[in-house]
Amino acid sequence: MLLVTGPTGNVGQELVNLLDKLRDQPWRVGSRHPEKLASSTAQALPLDFFDSATWARALDGVDELFLLFPLPGNRAARQAIVPFIHAAERAGCRHVVYVSVFGADRMRFIPHHTVEAALGASAMSVTVLRCSFFMQNLHRAISTHGVDIVEAGELFIPAGRGKTTFLDARDAAAVAATVLAHPTAHRDVVYHLTGPTPLTMGEVAAELTATLGRPIRYANPSLLRFAVRLRSRGLGWDAIGFMAAVYTLTKLGRNQPVTDDVRRLLGRPPRTLHEFLIDSAWRWREQAWT
Repeated sequence: MLLVTGPTGNVGQELVNLLDKLRDQPWRVGSRHPEKLASSTAQALPLDFFDSATWARALDGVDELFLLFPLPGNRAARQAIVPFIHAAERAGCRHVVYVSVFGADRMRFIPHHTVEAALGASAMSVTVLRCSFFMQNLHRAISTHGVDIVEAGELFIPAGRGKTTFLDARDAAAVAATVLAHPTAHRDVVYHLTGPTPLTMGEVAAELTATLGRPIRYANPSLLRFAVRLRSRGLGWDAIGFMAAVYTLTKLGRNQPVTDDVRRLLGRPPRTLHEFLIDSAWRWREQAWT
């Protein structure tokens, strides 16, 4: 039995859509709001990482786990995700596919470092998907970047002139589906998933301008202005700290490597930002945040 967590996240949502079409074995989706899930083939069960009373039923009979952070933060890693990993191992899970980030192996202040360490110390085999910046973050409700783009005509991200390799979550989900279909070929492997080209936020703003047909400028705020704005919108300090860390790494030039892992695993190149924006322009026009 496969359990998919984080089914409304960047990769989780796309993975659920793929598995609905591709998977012919039983699988399960765990969510705080299972009644809202659109999967037509999965068993949907309540699962809250911060409520251990929901874990046993979700993990019953599970031997494969797709693990995705709902809200990346160090508190969530220590108090929820790591204990959940231990519970999954006790329940009989044998393999975990984990969505991580670049630098998680080296940078202890990133919550994914804690989770990767816990997985590595377990008896379960692991496939780690270290992903670069998701294109979908540009319209995700949690990041609120879409609000800035629509209401202020600006990309409000504190990344300076640094570059990052934007990755379409659909490509990450396709890799995850490939791994889950043939887990023995991908045990105890780390993949680094990137888009095809490193981009500055200024270049991203120019792409948004061309696609949306209205001026979008790169604001390049300070970390303080960034934190104050997100806090005013109700985002917790743990999540703000994680986002600030990622953007600081970008500013310092630490998030710009390009790999060919997506091409090797999928047999095609990763999607470009231009392709993603063409497909997703309606989200900004209709303010359809995910």
